[in-house]
Amino acid sequence: MILTTSRKPGRKTRRLARTLARYMNWDYVQRGKLNVESSASGNFAVLQEIKGNPAILRVFKNNKEVLSLRFSISEIYKIKIGADPVVFVGKVGFNPLLLEAVPHIRAGAKFAMKFKSKKKIYVKRIGKIIIFNFTYDDKTIMKMKCYESGVRIQDS
Repeated sequence: MILTTSRKPGRKTRRLARTLARYMNWDYVQRGKLNVESSASGNFAVLQEIKGNPAILRVFKNNKEVLSLRFSISEIYKIKIGADPVVFVGKVGFNPLLLEAVPHIRAGAKFAMKFKSKKKIYVKRIGKIIIFNFTYDDKTIMKMKCYESGVRIQDS
């Protein structure tokens, strides 16, 4: 999958895009004047910002939007990240395969144990708030807070 940003992203948005792409094993492409829909093979994600801060992640499959997440980021820590598969731990509310990650079901847990994946996204719900805790080797890289109203799943 390809991750890109809006046309003129701020420094925070570019930093988050690079970190998120590295973490999720996606390719990051600087957008500029590039038309994403025509250049991508149909599977891509766009990181958009509101008032200079990264705020919306829109995921497209076959050039149709399938997922939209409105979020806020607390902090991003810089560490070296390997190319392990990403495993979701907890109930997300959408299919993690949309983000090319392994869901935490029986088969996904066996897969993660077999390959000793160090990348895990812990999902915690507090009322209507969903907190995504991105970890690598049990060290927190970043925390993403999202309201349930900010998660939109389009029907196929």
